[in-house]
Amino acid sequence: MPEQIPDHLEAVGPGWRPLLQRLHEDLLAVSPDYSVQQVKEKYGLLRVYLYTGLLRHMATGSDRLPEPHEADRYKREDDAARRLVDSAEEESGRICEACGNPGRTRDRAWIKTLCDHCAGH
Repeated sequence: MPEQIPDHLEAVGPGWRPLLQRLHEDLLAVSPDYSVQQVKEKYGLLRVYLYTGLLRHMATGSDRLPEPHEADRYKREDDAARRLVDSAEEESGRICEACGNPGRTRDRAWIKTLCDHCAGH
């Protein structure tokens, strides 16, 4: 079984874990065999890098290009997965990474998305 989002929940704060769980469920509907390259926080936002569709095909060691019908299916899968990831990454900018309450990006020594309480205000 490939590593999927539930295997990477500890990579971010607990406030974003429900968002990641929801993303995982949504991804299973469009790319059941997706695998995770990386999950992290960067510049105060969630970042999720996946292998879906064509990337997954190439990452599994296949040395052949997909047939045209496979390539079309991979493109639809990749596009759907990218839309889901983009939406989750954008939403993370409004969720406190520490507690899950509404938050905003705060520019300090390290950019983080936090609520007022977790930011210490």
